[in-house]
Amino acid sequence: MLLLSACGGGGEVPPSAFPGMVVEGPSAYLASNTIVYKFDVSNGAESWRFPTAPDTANPRGPFSGMPIKVGDVIVVGGSTGSNGAYDKHLYGMSDTTGQEVWRFTPPGDKGREFVDGAVSDGKLIYAPNGDGNLYAIDPAQKDNNQPKVIWTFNTGNRLWGKPLLADGILYQGALDHKLYAINAATGKELWRFEGATAPIAATPTLKDGVLYVGAFDSNFYAVNAKDGSLKWKSTVDGWVWTAATVTKDAVYFGDVHGKLYALDLESGQHNWTYETRDTIKAQPVISGTMLFVVSVDTNVYAFDLTDIRKDATGKVDYNNTKWQNITLARRMFSAPVVVGDALLIPIFDGDVKVWALDVTTGSRKYQFPIPPPATPAPGK
Repeated sequence: MLLLSACGGGGEVPPSAFPGMVVEGPSAYLASNTIVYKFDVSNGAESWRFPTAPDTANPRGPFSGMPIKVGDVIVVGGSTGSNGAYDKHLYGMSDTTGQEVWRFTPPGDKGREFVDGAVSDGKLIYAPNGDGNLYAIDPAQKDNNQPKVIWTFNTGNRLWGKPLLADGILYQGALDHKLYAINAATGKELWRFEGATAPIAATPTLKDGVLYVGAFDSNFYAVNAKDGSLKWKSTVDGWVWTAATVTKDAVYFGDVHGKLYALDLESGQHNWTYETRDTIKAQPVISGTMLFVVSVDTNVYAFDLTDIRKDATGKVDYNNTKWQNITLARRMFSAPVVVGDALLIPIFDGDVKVWALDVTTGSRKYQFPIPPPATPAPGK
């Protein structure tokens, strides 16, 4: 529902999957619509793209979710195309060249989209699929020329968010309304939380033995990681699809109505709220004392957490931000990344795939891809 009325750029097909970006050292890896890119985070110079050119005989993508790096391989999942067809493959590509080195296809004929990518412990890759299965695969072992399935964990509905991997345990939310704890080595269920009354599509966040996650029932939950028991729940205005960001005393996330929440970590009480003008899908990002939030309303918001002024109802005034950038003019569904003095923001649609903004002022630093030089006017 969040992707309705999308528009493409540069002759591309309209985007139908959320972009995702990760930074590893000097390089960023971006999955954006039908292309995966590697580029230099300091200036936006492109290293490679996959595929290098459209291939109608062997189409790939669109790609969705955050790429991950496993050794010298970049792993990205295929998603749902604008025509409704699935690219139900998980791709591994060379970090050096961008060439495909393997692909994984869920067994049988029920494989669907990889909405949010995968996670890895450096050996196994754990990939949640729209067919309701979490697949643990080993790219070092082959089965029919693709990574071998080590185990499969089946839930009762689609998996739209990647799991959290911590201390050998996978915490996986599912559209069957449950949150599962799974042994990462064996695929055996350790416990399940059944307190939500609607799908859980976000990745949980872990802090001091407590998992924090929202659901489509307009509730946000704190769940004990040891046994899946409920610590507290807090009711919000809309469905929650953002992964939360947690500090020592607060948890931050947004809802589909565009409201940003700051809840007390111990009680779930609302510390304060802030209203943007459209859905917040992307996880908020904290750097130092700054909180950065992007919205589908095309704006970027920067808050100084040492200077939050709220009224008697806990609402923060629209102008109580350190800065706002309202000039990007494109929707943002995916988490930004802070690199040095730059905030790198994946853009959902249009010719610009990433804007790099100054973290202090919000001004533009560069865009990716770098635009070609302007053609001189005749006679110049």
